[in-house]
Amino acid sequence: MIDFKSRNDLESMIEKGRARKILSELLNNRPNFVLFTKHAREKMKERNLRSGDILNVLKAGNILKNPEFEKGSWRYCAQTPKITVVFAFRTPDQVIVVTSWRN
Repeated sequence: MIDFKSRNDLESMIEKGRARKILSELLNNRPNFVLFTKHAREKMKERNLRSGDILNVLKAGNILKNPEFEKGSWRYCAQTPKITVVFAFRTPDQVIVVTSWRN
């Protein structure tokens, strides 16, 4: 597991396979780890997506590419055939959803 106690680790890029493992571990061990930005909530409402839809994508979605650094954090895309979710690791036990859309 990544050492999230260090700020450097939060700022370091985690390759897509490792990010998938960390995300799965968080889903299994910390049920209340997902936060949503205001933008994410607005887009979810606009696109008729619920938090359950987002959690399902985080649980079952593929991370098909390495993240992109934007606005101070590494952003990852989890995808299913129907929905894409952009998220970032915020703290050792929190993921923040940035936005989502229907494919």
